[in-house]
Amino acid sequence: MSLTDKRSPDIASVHKLKVALAGVRKRRQFLRVLHQSSLLAVVVVTAFLALSFLSLRLPEQFLLQVLMFAVFGAISVFALWRYLAALRRLREDDRQLAGYVESRLPDLEQRLLTSLEFSADSDSASQKGVSRQFLQQLWDDADVHLHAQQQQLSRISDSRIPLTSFAIASGSGLLLVVLLVSSDALLRAGSQLLWPFSNMPEVTATPVIEESAEPAELVLSVEPGDIRMQRGRAATIQVRVENAVPDDVRLRMRSDQLNWYDVNMQRDGAGSDGAAFSYYMPTVTEDLVYYVSVDSDGEQRSREYRITLYDLPQAEQIDVAYQFPSYTGLENYEETDSGDFVVPEGTRLDLNIAFNKAVQQAQMVFDDESSLPVTVDGQSGRISLTVDQDRVYRIVATDFDRQQTEDADQYYIRAIPDEVPSLALLSPGRDQNVMPLEEVVLQIEASDDYGLTDFTLHYSVIGADEVSVDFLPETNIRNVTGDQMIYMEDLAVSPGDFVSYYLTVADNNELRGPQEVVSDIYFLQVVPTDQEFRRASGGGQQGGGGGGGNNESSALVTLQKDIIAATWRLRQQQLNMDQQQFEDDVAVVADSQRDAMDRARMSIDRLSERINFADDSYGNAVTYLQRAIEQMQSAADDLDQLALTQAMQPEQQALQFVLRAEAEINRTDVNFQRQAGGGGGGGGQQEREDLRELFEMEMGQNENRYETPRQAQQGGGQNAEENSRLEELARRQEGLTRAQRNLARRMDQMDEEQRRRELERLRREQEQLLNDVAQLQQQMSRRQQMSQSAQSAQAGGGQSQNEQLQRALEQMQEAAQAPTPAQAAARSQRALESLREQQRTLAQQPDNSPDQLAQNLAQRGQQLLQQQQQLQQALEDLNRQQGLGQTRQAAAENEQLQELVNQQQRNRQELEEIERMLRAVVARADTDEQQLLSQAQAASRALRPVREQMDTSNRVLRNGMVNLALDIENDVNQALTELNNNLQALGSGTQLAQQSANADPISQAAADASALRQQLEALQQQIEQRQGEPGGDQSGTESIAQLRERLQQSQQLAQQLSEQLQQAGQQQSGEAGQQQGRAAGQPAQRGQAGQQANRGARAAGGQETRQGLGGIPEQGEAALWGNARSISSEITQQSLEAFMNQPELLRGLLQPLIELESDLRARAELARITQRLYTVSEEDIPDEYRQLVEAYYRALSENRSTTP
Repeated sequence: MSLTDKRSPDIASVHKLKVALAGVRKRRQFLRVLHQSSLLAVVVVTAFLALSFLSLRLPEQFLLQVLMFAVFGAISVFALWRYLAALRRLREDDRQLAGYVESRLPDLEQRLLTSLEFSADSDSASQKGVSRQFLQQLWDDADVHLHAQQQQLSRISDSRIPLTSFAIASGSGLLLVVLLVSSDALLRAGSQLLWPFSNMPEVTATPVIEESAEPAELVLSVEPGDIRMQRGRAATIQVRVENAVPDDVRLRMRSDQLNWYDVNMQRDGAGSDGAAFSYYMPTVTEDLVYYVSVDSDGEQRSREYRITLYDLPQAEQIDVAYQFPSYTGLENYEETDSGDFVVPEGTRLDLNIAFNKAVQQAQMVFDDESSLPVTVDGQSGRISLTVDQDRVYRIVATDFDRQQTEDADQYYIRAIPDEVPSLALLSPGRDQNVMPLEEVVLQIEASDDYGLTDFTLHYSVIGADEVSVDFLPETNIRNVTGDQMIYMEDLAVSPGDFVSYYLTVADNNELRGPQEVVSDIYFLQVVPTDQEFRRASGGGQQGGGGGGGNNESSALVTLQKDIIAATWRLRQQQLNMDQQQFEDDVAVVADSQRDAMDRARMSIDRLSERINFADDSYGNAVTYLQRAIEQMQSAADDLDQLALTQAMQPEQQALQFVLRAEAEINRTDVNFQRQAGGGGGGGGQQEREDLRELFEMEMGQNENRYETPRQAQQGGGQNAEENSRLEELARRQEGLTRAQRNLARRMDQMDEEQRRRELERLRREQEQLLNDVAQLQQQMSRRQQMSQSAQSAQAGGGQSQNEQLQRALEQMQEAAQAPTPAQAAARSQRALESLREQQRTLAQQPDNSPDQLAQNLAQRGQQLLQQQQQLQQALEDLNRQQGLGQTRQAAAENEQLQELVNQQQRNRQELEEIERMLRAVVARADTDEQQLLSQAQAASRALRPVREQMDTSNRVLRNGMVNLALDIENDVNQALTELNNNLQALGSGTQLAQQSANADPISQAAADASALRQQLEALQQQIEQRQGEPGGDQSGTESIAQLRERLQQSQQLAQQLSEQLQQAGQQQSGEAGQQQGRAAGQPAQRGQAGQQANRGARAAGGQETRQGLGGIPEQGEAALWGNARSISSEITQQSLEAFMNQPELLRGLLQPLIELESDLRARAELARITQRLYTVSEEDIPDEYRQLVEAYYRALSENRSTTP
């Protein structure tokens, strides 16, 4: 056997050992490389994300970006150094690896290390005294043990930590990719972090024109050069050529990478050594690259310039989800592409806003400069708000380049308030006299816009418990009508008692709590079934006139009722009134209560003078009046302490005693009436007139505050409010004048103290009235000053109004200083005429309603268009006059050009005024004028580009560039033409509506009825003044000729009124029957109590006869003709002398005329509303509204049928 053969087993064994160790080494190195690589990836990704997020929070400055880049680079280099150092540590020899394996596999018992120690050199083993056979045996034994633990050897390296590191690194990388893909801002920040030098500010080197030996070298100056501008804006490229005068200059542009196109620039001017050219682009929508080329001694061209565009962030679409308050009963829904909202108060709006680009932040900015933040996420935003008032808002956003929205669209939010519930007592509708056995039917109606939660009738007899009747069958009903029969017999009342009743109603408002409305307090006064006479022994024939004053309640009863009603209303309105005003009003009621006490004492004195009593009736009446005075004193003391609730009880007790005293007087013995003869009837009437006159003077100034059961409808504009106040002031002045005349007639019957007290009281009333008129004059003056900016043509009319009110003030001042009541009455009459004249003047003026503003806008739009056309024509003339050699500086200093600049500024100011008027239309329009609101909002938005074009043209024109300004003005003219068309459409609808209203014969008849009433009232006042001052001061009265002329005018108006009503009846005879048919087919919802009794009452009411000239039949427009013909016939047949001798004729005409005027106005208003609803072709009439109209006609008919 050779030497090689002998050693081959040894070599094989050692080779197997080394192969096994190589496998362990590779696996261990792979796991350690995987672990270190994962750690490097995690560190780099973490640093990248952290620095990117930090970059988003810091301002975008180049130095900061470079610093962040340096930090990231340092972190990355440090991590890479650690990674390489770890890789270097992976190099290890077989002995080190064998030691690692022995540590992991203790069963080898150092066999592997020993085998490797003697495997390198067999001679070394011999030197150490180890035989060859022992080494062979050692190697074989190590190989056997390694083979036995092969599986443990494959798992000797722990893979959990490397695999965990790899999983974390993979997750970090995936997270980085997701964040960069989903967030443009983070991607932009990461790009800047990796290489910030891409956004490094460009350093533009100032071109240095090298001096050449050739003095005529062509020089091109291009403006604006490289610019960055907003997309859609206009741009002007200007070129100045020096040392040459070329015929044309070409502008070459491209918006892509390949295609160039040429345009010829327009010459602005030329000189001996140069020329100026320009090119105007109205809108730039794409990025452009351009340069200028000139053919002069060969082609000369400038360098390439770049126009880079950017988009300002703006809201492109607003979607909304409506969440209505639960009490409204409205279903929630969603709406896309909205922005303007008209919703009930308390509605929650959830807005989703889509922007044209990714934004960093956004806000909802309101008209009062307050704002709400919008939650943004890329190109979308969300915001929620609750509507509590009318507001105008706009969406302002800021992108990541710190660009902010400009000229954002404005939207409006209109909050529909929850109206207070309405309440009406349909029958009897007023205080009523009833008999002890009578059955009284109360017909009541209530409604609310969203639903009722309470509708109750409360009635009681003085001294008894209050009875409550619920008319609401179920909650949240919007309209309820109910009947209740009150059986007077069951209440055990007797003559002299009374039943007081009132109504309460509440809605279902859940925001601020139910709104409760309490009606006025009404009275059912119990009167005897018939006059009770107790014939005395030996009685004879009854006197002729003793009962003349007892056909109605005395003035003392009326006065006490009004005091109770005034206290009742003050108690209900206490929380809503100013404290000082409340105390003043309570003081007026307390003074009236003391005046009633004085009148009761006067009545006792008169009764005490009649000592020849046949029975004890007058004695009982005096006793009741004395008890009434005690209760009145108690009530006055409570009123002085502002204890209104406590004062109600003695006030009602006083009324009961007064009524019982009146009942005792009505049972007067026949013998006494025979002794009194026929002259006893005038005293009661005089007492009633005196007390009624006293109460009118003390409480007249609070008539609107206390005596009106429901507020008049608003919406008539500022003029309507002022006209209403003038009517109130004129009525108070009229009552004051009448009181002054009555005082002048009764001066001889009063002692010195009474005369002084009455004169002082009338003087105070005149001064109070003077202050109220002065306050109204100031209010009207302020309104006229504000309206002159919108319509300067009204300045003259405003001055005339001020003069009329000033004259009335002077006349009132003279009346307050007059020494005698007769002179004060004469001067008060002149003040009254001035107020009436002011009222007629104001009634003829249009108010600043949205319709009137729309018409003014149409006129202003037409005027602005004409001014713009004149400006454009002047620019064309100036352009033709300018020479080619005129420089821009010389053109800018031209006087004619300066005048055109001023004209342009005036047009700009006129455009701003139109914009303000459009905002006023939006602010003043009602919620039902949706078409007007939409048109005004659209016109307002169309103004903004016109404003920008005007500003651009003004800047260009100031620089002397007439050609360029002329091009811009052409665009302005087109835009103003479109704006004028929108404004004309805005005003045309209102004009048609007004023409339709003016053409309505019912409306015209109502106006003529009002004019006729005023003429007859003035005639009555003049006649009373002449009769009241025979031989006295009649400077304020008209002559007989003037009175005849006034009567002739009244007769003509009456004839005209009759003809117009006849014409209206011919046009509308068919419509009344249709309306009645619809009303019969749609019965209103009624309450549970008393329906059968109501039918009986209406049947009884239909049998009542109508007396007096002004009675109106139940059905048909023929009733109006009949009343008008009767009035016309009565006025025409009577002469002036008849009216002067019998003033009651005029009084008999005025009452039916007032009723006729009221009926006509109601019919005209209903016709206008109906026409307005039925002319909207795109909308159906709501069933709720149709039922309301039908219920109104039915209630109107029933009211007329129950009116005696």
